Amino acid sequence: MSTAQLEDHKRESLAVRGEPARSAHLPGPAGAAVGEPRTGILDAAEGRRLTMAHQLLGEPARALEVHRRTELTGAATPDEITALAWAAAAYCAHGELRRAQASVRRAVAALTHCGDPGAQAVTHAVAAVVAACDGRGAVAEHHRELAGEAACGAGDPALVLLVRTCAAQERIEQGEARRVLAGLDTALTALGPDDEGAELPELLLAAGCLRGCAHLALGELDYAAAEFGRVLAGYQRLGEATGHAALGARALLGLGDVHRERGALGPARAAYQEAVVRSEQCGDRQVLAAALTGLALARGAEEPRAAALLARRAVGQCAGRTRIRALVAAGWVALADERPEIAAEAARQAAGEPGAQACRPVFAELLELEAMCTREPRVRERLLEDAQAMWTAARRPVAVARVAAARALLSGAGGPELREAVGRLRRSGVRERAADAAGLLNRATAPLRPSAAVRVLGGFQVLRDGVPVGPEEWQSKKARDLLKLLVARRGLPTPREVVVEALWPEEDPARCANRLSVALSILRLVLDPERRLAQDHFIAADKHVIGIARLRVDVRDFLAAARHALALAARSGGHAYAALADAERLYRGDVLEDEPYAEWAVALREEAQAVHAELLARLATAAAERGDHHAEVHFRLRLLERDPYDEETHLALIALLAAAGRHGEARRRHVLYVERMLEIDVEPSPFPRPDRHARGPAHPAQRGRD
Repeated sequence: MSTAQLEDHKRESLAVRGEPARSAHLPGPAGAAVGEPRTGILDAAEGRRLTMAHQLLGEPARALEVHRRTELTGAATPDEITALAWAAAAYCAHGELRRAQASVRRAVAALTHCGDPGAQAVTHAVAAVVAACDGRGAVAEHHRELAGEAACGAGDPALVLLVRTCAAQERIEQGEARRVLAGLDTALTALGPDDEGAELPELLLAAGCLRGCAHLALGELDYAAAEFGRVLAGYQRLGEATGHAALGARALLGLGDVHRERGALGPARAAYQEAVVRSEQCGDRQVLAAALTGLALARGAEEPRAAALLARRAVGQCAGRTRIRALVAAGWVALADERPEIAAEAARQAAGEPGAQACRPVFAELLELEAMCTREPRVRERLLEDAQAMWTAARRPVAVARVAAARALLSGAGGPELREAVGRLRRSGVRERAADAAGLLNRATAPLRPSAAVRVLGGFQVLRDGVPVGPEEWQSKKARDLLKLLVARRGLPTPREVVVEALWPEEDPARCANRLSVALSILRLVLDPERRLAQDHFIAADKHVIGIARLRVDVRDFLAAARHALALAARSGGHAYAALADAERLYRGDVLEDEPYAEWAVALREEAQAVHAELLARLATAAAERGDHHAEVHFRLRLLERDPYDEETHLALIALLAAAGRHGEARRRHVLYVERMLEIDVEPSPFPRPDRHARGPAHPAQRGRD
């Protein structure tokens, strides 16, 4: 970056902070340049400045919008070359790797005709980022060395900071987090007090995010959280000044990672969810995929079907290491859902991605998943030993301790080895609840944790470690009713007053507070009679609300599976048949059939019934498309069991039976159909005339009345 370019960048920074009067053609609240129409053409210098500013702020969509408006002549000038380089960085973040490669190739080729050190440094720094994303580690390292040499030769502290910021994430992955911190600190100090915090806010914030990532890699979770929090506050101030409310997705992603590493899954989910929203608005698919991956892991153990959708969405966002990590997350979620075959397939796909074995942390994550997918103890131990060695080489102390703890748990060694590993995790700030996230600790501790599940489809039943709880263990009917009520309210925190009103409707609420506390204590004792877990492990409660925490509920599993299958059917038609059938098999009956008159159970019961009916209808249609008439008859009969007055299903079934040559049964069904229609004062349709030229029953939507 030459002195003139640095001055341009300073002008850019002033505008980003909300001082447009001091600079022309700078980004305004709408993402266009101040004083420049959104559709206006920009010259190379203006386009380069704006593309760089938006990319550094984590706004690749805005950066690409500016690039599309930039007029490039093909001249090998510093402005045109760096404009191409920053566009390549934006394409990479936006998930368009091929365009990023094409743009950076043009920029690198043009360097042969340009000796400007600023253009050399920026172009090689971006080329390294693109090559690393594509899994070409040696090429990336070559470009990083060239970028560093050019920046140092230019004697420009801002340029040195920029190059080190671009290289920081890859250095962290290589196990050089301490070196990254030292290098960034040196570059920041070289800027001087007047520059820092005054002239380059977007570059300083990007460097701050990477400092947080380095602290996180080193297991310094408190320092990482403080760094990400400081950076997020800076993004918020910048956003308020410019109207760019979506800034800060990368800082939120870092905070989510810190919270998840600690085991604080509630704050982790909130940070990831906000990162998802902001990255969608900014168009940063790399951050979006990483945030979806983190959210899937944070939700995987409690909501595996919903988490599976998040992981699948993350996989489709981008390529490279982010995609590999999303595939690994999908595997952990599948294991949490007791679906090892899906987990093994996710591991196989991740191993086949380019660069899967080129990065130690990524390869270590993959080895952990493969270890937990195998049923052979010796193979599992060998894989975990390799993973621990990889983490050690990558200088990731928390990951090393995590694998050591898992190995001790799985081998049954326990004793000093387990205590030492757990102690190291605790000293880093990792709580026991870190095992609640989908991942290695979750699977390693699963056999040791008491489990509890509730069935309400087809009637109420509680299972503890897979064994039904007998009626003699319930000391109070109100304790059973309390659990039923919480399930009917979808496990959400329910005000104590609402619970009291539902369980003791005829009594003074003030006199029932103690009764509710007794029922709550009995319920917790039934779920965990040996008190091996925290009091709020299954049922969370405070002075105001009561809700379900880590309790598996069959109706929630059914609804999640059904929604996933229906969404899949909407996208891919017949390819969703297996998912639809799997979801339908989870429906064992209506919700709380043993509570037919409980008003608080009606809403969930009707929701599950409606979803089940939709599943049956989709399955009937899918069976027809597959030519499986026997299955179609089965599903349409099931639909009529649920709603005997469904005229469309009656007519479709009659036509199906007639087309299959089952004329007697079709006639009997028509008689039944006529009776049902007359009961509700609907004029029935006549028996359908046979179509001699038809090869099979027509789709219901294509049938008309005679």
